[in-house]
Amino acid sequence: MAKANASSKSDAPRRLPRGRHALAPEDVLNDQRERLLAAVPAVAAERGYEAMSVADIVKAAAVSRNAFYKNFRDKQDCVATAHELGHERLFEVLSTGCYEGATIGERVGASLEAALDVLADEPALARFLFVEAPSGGDAIALRYHEWLGRYGSLLRSAAPNLPPESLPEPEVEQVIVGGIASRVASEVLRGRGDKLRELAEPFLEYVLAFYRLGEIGPREGRVLAFEPEQPDAGGPYEARRKQAGA
Repeated sequence: MAKANASSKSDAPRRLPRGRHALAPEDVLNDQRERLLAAVPAVAAERGYEAMSVADIVKAAAVSRNAFYKNFRDKQDCVATAHELGHERLFEVLSTGCYEGATIGERVGASLEAALDVLADEPALARFLFVEAPSGGDAIALRYHEWLGRYGSLLRSAAPNLPPESLPEPEVEQVIVGGIASRVASEVLRGRGDKLRELAEPFLEYVLAFYRLGEIGPREGRVLAFEPEQPDAGGPYEARRKQAGA
């Protein structure tokens, strides 16, 4: 599978000054750690999780191999940490949008637009979070699904004034988010990561379909209650016999 060409000159890591400098050793270590973590999404997008190596990350971050192992146990430890940071950032963006707007539609729309802006501006991050990292072993895959659950909880945050019966069921929240995540991954794999903003409107319509916003009775697209047929003059057995062509 061809990987995204996520690197550019503007993505080059900031190097520490050569020679003697006034930075304390712990500051140098923290700087190297930040550069290593910042390099992971682009490396994962370009090489894929399985093919990427510590050497790839070290080269992209412009630090030594020794500096890598002072910060992380191995590749998976580094990738797992970058995965957490990426989702923390995205969760903060989505959370902020939950409080912007007078209506639930405005709040959900603001959240989705802000998150899609981030992912469209950084398609390597989108690929890393929704395509590569979930295949990075059981521990990261489990955390990925736990993050989907956290994103699902924001559906309640965006509707603080709705009664509980108007909100999506808790067990449905992660299913809703999973549908969005799957579509994001699909667009990224098609090379359309930079076009993710175009999904804001259909995603909004999709999410709002799961709220009960003042309607009476079942909503369009939901399963209707079964209504038994009226028996005909011949009785239920005769009706079934005729239908079967007996």
